Order: sequence, then structure tokens, then C-alpha cells
Amino acid sequence: MSQAKFHSLRGEKSALILVRANAFVFNTVPVYIPREALPEGIEEGEIFEIPDGYKLVDMVDIESGEIRTTKKGEPLKMLAY
Repeated sequence: MSQAKFHSLRGEKSALILVRANAFVFNTVPVYIPREALPEGIEEGEIFEIPDGYKLVDMVDIESGEIRTTKKGEPLKMLAY
């Protein structure tokens, strides 16, 4: 199972998590998920498991069709199954 660390809530609908493939790796990828996907009662900094089989995809703005980016121009990521 992959692991994620709850980083913070973002806006009204989103949460930011840090995803890592499994407990044996150090690197994480920041990913946005729907707020309601968070485990109930989870606190910032807590680690939880997420199902394997996901792909990291660029977050696309629904209205403009453009890829959403950080201030540095890096694409924001989200999970796709």
C-alpha cells in the first residue's frame, strides 16, 4: 500500500497530501485530493494508507482547460485511478 501524509486543507474543496510509493522510500510528491477523501478525524502531519494503482496526473483548470501550476511554474498534481 502507498502512504500519504496529510499536509493541509486547501480552499473549500481540496486537501494537500504528500504521497510516497511505500514505507521504504523517502521521497514524496505533493498531490491535491478532494477534502472528503481524507480519513475522518485525521490531523495535519498524520500518515494514512491509500490504494495502489494510482497515476500522478497534472491538475487541469475546468474552466480554462489549462494546467494549474505553482508560482514557480511547476504543474500541480492529483491522483487518477
